[in-house]
Amino acid sequence: MSNDSAKPHYKNIWSLKTDDMLQGLSWHWWWWIFFIDNPSNPSKPKQLMILWSTKQVEQIEVNDKLWKQKKPPSYENGTLKFNGMVAAWWFDGEKMVEPLVLEGSDFEVKKNGGSGELNPLLKGKDYRFYGNSKRYHVNIVDENNDFRFELTPWNPYLQNHRFNEQNYIRDYNYNILKIYGMKLKGLMDGEEVTGSGYFQRVSVNSPAMPWYWGLIHCEDGSFLQYFKPFIGPQIFRSKPKQNSNLEFGDISLSKHLVFYHKGTDTEYRFDKKDIDIVYHTDNDLPIVEVKGEDDHKKLNLVLQAYSRAYWKFKQPRKYLMKSILFYNEYPAIVKDFNFTLKNEGLKVEKRDIGKTYSNFEHSWGKLL
Repeated sequence: MSNDSAKPHYKNIWSLKTDDMLQGLSWHWWWWIFFIDNPSNPSKPKQLMILWSTKQVEQIEVNDKLWKQKKPPSYENGTLKFNGMVAAWWFDGEKMVEPLVLEGSDFEVKKNGGSGELNPLLKGKDYRFYGNSKRYHVNIVDENNDFRFELTPWNPYLQNHRFNEQNYIRDYNYNILKIYGMKLKGLMDGEEVTGSGYFQRVSVNSPAMPWYWGLIHCEDGSFLQYFKPFIGPQIFRSKPKQNSNLEFGDISLSKHLVFYHKGTDTEYRFDKKDIDIVYHTDNDLPIVEVKGEDDHKKLNLVLQAYSRAYWKFKQPRKYLMKSILFYNEYPAIVKDFNFTLKNEGLKVEKRDIGKTYSNFEHSWGKLL
C-alpha cells in the first residue's frame, strides 16, 4: 500500500481510507445532486443525481442488476483503482427517468493536491467528475445523454469543504466530506442551464440502516439540512411500496438540524432532543414536517415531494435475514418555512429566502 492511503490523505476529496475495510459492510461513494432552474415551472426545478460507488462485498443487486466485485479499492503508484458502479436519475421537469445511468465499471481516481479526477473507464462514455474547489466539472455523456455541468463557489459558508468522522462500536465507523452548495451552470443537449449543486463523499464501515435526510438551497444563499438515522420495525421492510404498517417505533440513532441564514451570516443548530421529524403521505408521495425548538429559537418546515426515485440494494441473506435496502429520493417543494429567534426579534419566512430548491430522502430495510 502506498503512502497515498495513509490516514491524513482521506480528508482529500479524491481519496478513500482503505486500511480498515470490513467484508460485506464497507461502502464508499461520491455523490452529487443538481437543482436545475425550470423556467416552465419555477416552483418545481429539474433535478439530477449521480453516484459513483463501490462496496466491499462479493456481489450485490442494484435495481435487480447484479454487480460482482472484481477489484477492491487500492492504490497503485498514487492512483486509486477499484471496480464499482455509476448510477444516475433525472427528473426532467415532468417525469422521473430512473435509472438514467446504471453501469458497472473499473474506476481510476487521480489527484494532484486539491485537484483530481474520478473516471469510470467506459469506452465511448464520459461520466467523469474532475477539477478543484474553484471549479468542479461533472459530465454525463453517452449515446442518449449530454449533460456537462460546471460548479463554482457560491458563498464562503456553502462552498466550505466539511470533513467529519466518527467511530461507533468495535470497528464500525464512517467518514464524510460535504459541500453544502455550489453554483451550477452548464449545458444539457447544448442548451445553457443554471442552478446549484450539493456534494458528499462518504465511507461507511458498518451495517446500512434506515435514515431520513433533506436539504434546501435558497436563492439568497441560505441553507437548511436535517438528518435522522434510526432503527426500528422499518429495518424489516423489503418492498418498494411507499406506505407500510411497519412505519412506527423508530428509535433515533442521532438527529441533526442546521439552518444557515445568509442575511445575518449565522449558522443555527438544534440539539437532538429539540428536533422532531414526522412523515406522512399524500397521493402516494411523502410530506415531511421538521420542527426544532429550544429556549432561544424555533424552526418549522414542511416539504412536499413532487416525484420519486428509488434504488433497491439486495445482498445475500445473512443470519437467515433478508439484506435489502430501499434508498428513496424525493424532489420536493417548500410548502412552509419559518424561523424565529425568540429574544432578538429575528423572524425569517419563506418569502424572505427567495426561490427554494429541495430534495429529501427516506430509506428503509438494511444491509448486513
